[in-house]
Amino acid sequence: MDIRFDTYYNNEELTERLQWLAEQYPQIMQFSSLGTSHEGRPIPLVVLTNQSTGPDIEKPAFWVDANIHATELTASAAALYLINKVVREYGQEAKVTRILDEQVLYIIPRLNPDGAGLCLSDKPKYVRSGTRPYPYEEKQEGLHAEDVDGDGRILQMRIEDPAGDWKISEQDPRLMV
Repeated sequence: MDIRFDTYYNNEELTERLQWLAEQYPQIMQFSSLGTSHEGRPIPLVVLTNQSTGPDIEKPAFWVDANIHATELTASAAALYLINKVVREYGQEAKVTRILDEQVLYIIPRLNPDGAGLCLSDKPKYVRSGTRPYPYEEKQEGLHAEDVDGDGRILQMRIEDPAGDWKISEQDPRLMV
């Protein structure tokens, strides 16, 4: 199967590639679902380790999750790249082999399949997070973007705090030092 890194895969295409890799490398890759999203889509989980040197739950672990927010599609591509690189280099590259012999990698290449599905649809819709409804109908206290001076721009505002430790940088006034 062709696995490319110059494109973004939709949920079905990503799943097909992960299943194919798991079939090609069953001794070091397990593919399953961590659970389901708000809309019922499976959340993919990849476990990479050499099972013959011990079960994953008894090894030190490294966790990778990607595509937490809807439009973070590059992170899914990076996670797929990592999975592909590790399984293909196992047994050929000493460092990769040692890692999978002694440790386990838990990788969730797409934590937000609902949001990614919206972004990658025929009529894309971009949302910050996912498709779950916001829990409040009215604005709650906290940080909300507002055009306070009516100039049509929403920017950062700095208010001097006599107890503050930070001052405007002389080299770059956009920075606080």
